[in-house]
Amino acid sequence: MHKKTSTIRGLKVGDLVYHLLYGREWVGVLLEIIDVYNDPDGKHSEMGLVKMQPGTKFQDFFKDMVSKSNRLTDSLGLVSTDWLFPLKEQTERKDNEGL
Repeated sequence: MHKKTSTIRGLKVGDLVYHLLYGREWVGVLLEIIDVYNDPDGKHSEMGLVKMQPGTKFQDFFKDMVSKSNRLTDSLGLVSTDWLFPLKEQTERKDNEGL
């Protein structure tokens, strides 16, 4: 089932996101949120379809860094939403510090 908002961290379709392990240099757009299965423990229950941003360090992330089952193209693939965080929080904090 496809959703517009994730139950994990309130991620929304269209958000710029980064990956917890790779930091803010890993930048992608969240295109879809997909319920994978109903796991009672909540592990990997959602996957995000992510399009990496051209010109960034990880623009070809899906080419070599994920399994073929999670790759659609070199720059488009699936990532568990457990690893994704909205990039806008950092930007909003910087904006608020200037006030």
